[in-house]
Amino acid sequence: MNPGYIGLMGLALLVGATDLLVKGAGLALIGLPLLTLFGLALPLLDRHLTDTAYWLSALLLSALLVSLASLLLQAGAYELHRALGPFPYLLVLPCLQLALRERADALEGLRAGLFFALLALLLGASREALGHASLFAHFDWLLGPAALGWPLQFGTDGIPLFALAPGAFILIGTLLALWRRLTNRTADTR
Repeated sequence: MNPGYIGLMGLALLVGATDLLVKGAGLALIGLPLLTLFGLALPLLDRHLTDTAYWLSALLLSALLVSLASLLLQAGAYELHRALGPFPYLLVLPCLQLALRERADALEGLRAGLFFALLALLLGASREALGHASLFAHFDWLLGPAALGWPLQFGTDGIPLFALAPGAFILIGTLLALWRRLTNRTADTR
């Protein structure tokens, strides 16, 4: 299977769960260590297992790590766990995308985790700012009562489209266009 297809399926996680910055931060806090650990374990699996056993082990390891991360989130930030619903379990998809890649080194998981965390935070912040006209809303779900006074309100109303899935696709497309523009500009100057 093409890793790009699994990557596209992994977008469901970001589109569905990043309508608030706190949700994006929660996914980043789960995704970064999870993908890093999974990436570190992949070379060990690849070295000691045949193809079929490798894929089965990669699937089971990703499911185990995601389940453990979800349990830790439930124990530490129950309200955030409830707000995210089933979306953290979709972190299995980026793990499987890592397993499908050519395994160059053990740091591939760290790179994927950093990219995922950055994208989750960026989407969460921009969707909350544009869709809800606020920032840091519900951060008490993650940090407790100390964060109750954190929310910033930019006005009375945002643009509700950006808080919904179609708005997330618009923002992802805009971020991809900006990324291509920036990378093409730096490539042209070399």
